[in-house]
Amino acid sequence: MATWLAILGLACLGGCAAPLAVNNVTEIRSTTGHGIDVYEQKRRTDASVPELAGDQLVEVRTFHNPGQGEVEMSGAACSLEASGFTATMTSPAKVRVPLYRGQSSTLAVTCQKPGYQKRMITVAPFDATRQARLASGVNGGILGAVIVAGIDAAADNTKNDWRYPVAKVVLEADASGR
Repeated sequence: MATWLAILGLACLGGCAAPLAVNNVTEIRSTTGHGIDVYEQKRRTDASVPELAGDQLVEVRTFHNPGQGEVEMSGAACSLEASGFTATMTSPAKVRVPLYRGQSSTLAVTCQKPGYQKRMITVAPFDATRQARLASGVNGGILGAVIVAGIDAAADNTKNDWRYPVAKVVLEADASGR
């Protein structure tokens, strides 16, 4: 499953060009404590908080459009904010973020680079288990899709694997034309 998601993520990065290499991993800064589980301290007090389901390396990549399609570029100063944590990095980057299944936060990613307008995007988590299950029904035609939809409707989706897609930020050149 992870391999399939990696292939999908790379395919979404734009054409045949190989993605730029990422040489390090950025760790988040928890605003509620320390470590990857931003709800750990609240959990210790028996507060009702989401269950930590692991972590994911989310890719943050920046692109520009010089007229021949989108081209990946490096060196943009980026920040990532979500409920309970933040991170700062230079693109391209990988950021380790916590996963709380269906209760994972939407990520706000902001990037800027000299000569380009500052841009913010949001990245919402998706139910990877459900997406893979529904995609498997497509190969079976209409009947396969109906059967898989029925199975999905009856499934307990509370323990499904949730993931974030690549954070793809497309920067536009400043009006000055630089």
